[in-house]
Amino acid sequence: MNMTTKSLLVCLSVFFAGCAGIDRGIFAPPQASHALMQPIGFLDVRFFGDTAPDSLDDEVDTFAQRLRAVRREGDGLHILALSGGGPNGAFGAGVMKGWSASGTRPEFDIVTGISTGSIIAPFAFLGPDYDDQIGEFYKTARTDALVRKRFLAGIFGGGSLYSTAPLKRVIDSVVTPEFVGALADEYARGRLLLIGTTNMDAERPVVWNVTEIASYRSEDARALIRDVILASASIPIMFTPVRFNVTDGTEDFTELHADGGLTQEIFTYSPELPVRSYLRRAGLAHRDNRVWVIHNNLINPVYQPQKTGLRHIGERTLSTLIKSQSVGDLQRIAALAKRDGFSLRAMIMPARFTDKSRELFDPAYMTRLYAVGEAMGRQPSSWGRKLESLFERDRREGEAAIAAINAVQVQLESQ
Repeated sequence: MNMTTKSLLVCLSVFFAGCAGIDRGIFAPPQASHALMQPIGFLDVRFFGDTAPDSLDDEVDTFAQRLRAVRREGDGLHILALSGGGPNGAFGAGVMKGWSASGTRPEFDIVTGISTGSIIAPFAFLGPDYDDQIGEFYKTARTDALVRKRFLAGIFGGGSLYSTAPLKRVIDSVVTPEFVGALADEYARGRLLLIGTTNMDAERPVVWNVTEIASYRSEDARALIRDVILASASIPIMFTPVRFNVTDGTEDFTELHADGGLTQEIFTYSPELPVRSYLRRAGLAHRDNRVWVIHNNLINPVYQPQKTGLRHIGERTLSTLIKSQSVGDLQRIAALAKRDGFSLRAMIMPARFTDKSRELFDPAYMTRLYAVGEAMGRQPSSWGRKLESLFERDRREGEAAIAAINAVQVQLESQ
C-alpha cells in the first residue's frame, strides 16, 4: 500500500461507517471450516501466511529434489521480496532494470510480492527479458486507465470509491496463456512465485502459490492468477475487493480478499517454517543463500508541523502506521534471515526523493522514480546489508541514490 492511495482511508471509514452495505453472512465460509477452503477446481495452491501449512512438508521434499537437479555446485538459494507502495512500485521496476544492466542480478528461486509488488513480481520472476514490459506499465499508466470513480456507489453500499475494472483488463491482457505457461515451466524447474492477499473475512494474510496455479495450464488458472494479483493491489475503501469462489469439498462459498498490505507490507516466509532444516534437505545449508529486499516506500520518519483538518490527520495517521508496519516487517525478515543462515541485501526507496504525485497514478512522477530506481539498481553499493543503517532517522542516502536523484533533477531542469 502507498501513502498517496491510502490517504483518505481513516477519515472515509469513519464518515461512511453508517452507510449501507451487503451482509455476506450466508455467502461467506463458516468460521469453523474457513481454514479448509480452497478455490474451486484447485487443491493446495494457497495457505495462511501466519502459520505453516500442514501439506508443506511433502511439497518441500519435491521442491528440494527440483533444486538439486538445477542448482550448480556452490550456487546458493536466492529469495526476492517486493513490498507494496502503489505508484511507488515504479522504484522497484526501475531497480530490476538497472540490476539486469549491471550483470549482477541472480536468478531467483523464490519471488514474493505484496500489493504493487504483486504486479512487479511475475515479471521479476520470469527474468530480465520482461524488464521493459513492467517498466512501460509504470512509466505510462494514468489514473483513468487503471481505476474509475464510483463515489456515489461507494457511499451507498458499493464498498469502494473506485472501480478497478480498468486495472483488471490491463492485468488480463498481460496474463496470457503464454505468460501462464512460462510461469508453469519455471515451477517445474523448482522455482516459486508467491503473492500475498488479505482474507478480509478472516483478517489473515493469505499466500498464493501462483506458480502452482499456473501448473494447471487452464483458462481457470489464468483467471485465478489475474484475480490474485488484482486482489493483492486492491486497497479497501479506495478499490473494490475481489471475490473468490471457494469450497471445502462439499459446499461452495465466497471469500472477500483485498490488499495484502493490510496484514503485511512485505514478506518472505512464516517464522513457523523450519527453513534451515529445509535447506539441509536440499543440500543448500552451507551455501551463500541470500534474501534480497526491495521496499517501494519511504520508511524514514519526516518531521512536519501537523495540520488539523480531518484529511490531513488521516493522511498523517496512515503514513505513520504504514512506516511502523514496514519497519516491523523488515525487522522480522532480517531476524528470519539471520536465524536460517541467509545473508540480507536491502534497497529502500530513498528519502531524498521528495517529488510529489499530482494524481493517484501520475506517469511523470513514476517515470522520475523509475529512473532513480534504475540508477540505483546499476550500483552494487546501493544494497544495504544492515537494516540498522536503513532505519537511521537522519540517514544519508548512498552515493548511487544521490547521483540518481540529482541526474533526474538535471533532466527536469533541461526540459
